[in-house]
Amino acid sequence: MPGSDQTLIENPVQQGWLQHWQPLWQQMQHGTLQNQRGLALHYSHYQLPGADTAVVISSGRIEMAIKYSAVIFELVQAGYSVYILDHQGQGASARELSNPHKGYISNFDQYSDDWQQFMQQVVLPSQHQCYLALCHSMGSAIFANYLLRYPQHPFAAAVLCSPMLGIYSGPIPFAAAMPVVKALRWLNRQLSAQSWYLPGQGNYHPEDFARNRLTSCPAQYQWLLSLYQAEPALQLGGVTLDWLLAADQVMRRLAESGHSIELPLLVLQAGADRVVDNKAQQRFVAQRPELRELKVLAGAKHELLLEQAPIRQQVMHSIGQFFARYRARQS
Repeated sequence: MPGSDQTLIENPVQQGWLQHWQPLWQQMQHGTLQNQRGLALHYSHYQLPGADTAVVISSGRIEMAIKYSAVIFELVQAGYSVYILDHQGQGASARELSNPHKGYISNFDQYSDDWQQFMQQVVLPSQHQCYLALCHSMGSAIFANYLLRYPQHPFAAAVLCSPMLGIYSGPIPFAAAMPVVKALRWLNRQLSAQSWYLPGQGNYHPEDFARNRLTSCPAQYQWLLSLYQAEPALQLGGVTLDWLLAADQVMRRLAESGHSIELPLLVLQAGADRVVDNKAQQRFVAQRPELRELKVLAGAKHELLLEQAPIRQQVMHSIGQFFARYRARQS
């Protein structure tokens, strides 16, 4: 894990890891469950004594639970128990393909069904009075799809950070690329049993900070890279053709049927996002304006929870205020 010499201690992110996040991470409970497809899914949780409300985290693509150690620490400090699942195919959960770097799923319903199983087998037996969700990027699409598939869910409200309701594609409309992707996937299936990478994607390779689209904070970015360097088994590369087509399917479903989701939602949008489509987020909020709020973090990149301190403080403050409206009230 990240080092502890004087240079690192002077870095506030490394200092936070050494003094607060890592010690709590080491106190957390970690386990696995086997999903309906026989894959072992890794999860972590911290059940705070006396807590009446639990926050369940749905992480984004390539992510793993330990990446949320700072967020978990802050939520525990605010009086919440916290639960997080590594989605299948990433983090410490099982990978389905022989190349573990390939981002693969054949249908996003599998993610949402895993989430339901996690809730039933691990989270709900804790018998908290209230459950809230904190989701990021792909994890927001997984959670929203879960709400559609399991409308009798236990959640009181959720925050969606940079939700993947559309994918940023620059000047070329995302939909325009789908026929090409489908044709490539057809060819892929004729020639190989393994899903191909989307052209331009490949195995894990850390980008230079100057080229990264995730955060404008060098210290947060270096800390993230140090986690992957310390645990190579957590590394994940680019997306496959199957993953992209499955993502397109669930994003279209949310665009068409998302209005039926009754849950109060706070959507936190990164103003300078070049990973997901902000216009799709705006359309999603407009489906149910009486239940959905949109807050734009001007100048922020995609990883709102790993951004520079002034932006991140706004993000955590917004999450805290929103959750405070819905958390269980002690008698």
